[in-house]
Amino acid sequence: MLREDLEKRILILDGAMGTVLQKYDLTEVDFAGKAKGCYEILNETRPDIIKEIHEKYIQAGADIIETNSFNCNAISLKDYGFENKVFELAKKAGEIAREATKITSKKIYILGSIGPTNKSLSFPIGDIPFERSLSFKELLEVYKEQIRGLIAGGVDGLLIETIFDGLNGKAAVLAAEEVYEELGLNLPICISATVNRQGKLLTGQSIESLIASLDGPSILSFGFNCSFGAKDLVPLIKKIQQSTTKFISLYPNAGLPNQNGDYVETAEQMKNDIASIVENQEINILGGCCGTTYEHIKVLAELVKGKSPRKAPKENILKACLSGNEIYRHKEVFTCVGERNNISGSKLFRTMIEEKNYLKALDVARQQIETGAKVIDVNLDDGIMDSKIEMR
Repeated sequence: MLREDLEKRILILDGAMGTVLQKYDLTEVDFAGKAKGCYEILNETRPDIIKEIHEKYIQAGADIIETNSFNCNAISLKDYGFENKVFELAKKAGEIAREATKITSKKIYILGSIGPTNKSLSFPIGDIPFERSLSFKELLEVYKEQIRGLIAGGVDGLLIETIFDGLNGKAAVLAAEEVYEELGLNLPICISATVNRQGKLLTGQSIESLIASLDGPSILSFGFNCSFGAKDLVPLIKKIQQSTTKFISLYPNAGLPNQNGDYVETAEQMKNDIASIVENQEINILGGCCGTTYEHIKVLAELVKGKSPRKAPKENILKACLSGNEIYRHKEVFTCVGERNNISGSKLFRTMIEEKNYLKALDVARQQIETGAKVIDVNLDDGIMDSKIEMR
């Protein structure tokens, strides 16, 4: 039903959860005796407040609400000693949102909010380029636990949001697809990235590359959230129109925070900045992120009334390309492929791998890139060494 509704009209996503919760007079008791900041524990200690926020966003005009589960993963909850509560808190988040939808007879969709965690799979630890704080497989399992809980709580789909590292995003998508296969489900997945003004993630990956790397049958939408205000994100929305055949979403901050950490962009200002993509039929989902309130959502709901949604192109311009930090589209007669990272074709490279000298092995790849290689072919297939370990 969500897909069908998006074909017909622009849907409104809710606004901020965290900055709204900051306005409540919450105490350490509300946070189960821990320091303030773990909003996911409120699903257990103050479900009344979480439900109230959901209800107010629905009353303001939201068609889609997000669960209170942005940091509901073992990595983020470990900081508060709640890492063993992931499943139950995620499940509770879904149940509270489902209960809140009973305030209206209108169909309200629930998306399970999945944040990026505070770890990165792309950034190394210290000066060793191949060491990470956790592995791809470990992060995959972390996400799977959260996703199982959200599904048990009754969500209609997942929103993998505030992506700053494409590898983290890839782990979340694969985790969702594996859980779907395990449970015999096929829920939609929405993707939302946080970028700089050039449309790049913190890792340097372009939004076009992120779209190319994450796209698949399970993906319902691509878009942006957080980052800054609508004024700076609208040009990026226009930029990706031909990059995807999926729906496009936007839920910006209420501008940038001032010196006191307050978001001061008014609902009217956000409306004015977003109006052009509504009028030009360039958007499918609109909402708000940090600093946005019920008023922001109410104004956006009024803005989209009677307006037609974006109609996706039949083909996207990224159909046949490779994605690294940037996209590579084959345009020349030949594509130069660097093949020296091959234990069968290079005795020198084989010796580096056998001796675990990965820094020198990386230099082999770097030299090929510097001399014009667009693609690196890495071959570690061997009957003696453990190829899977060496490839990782």
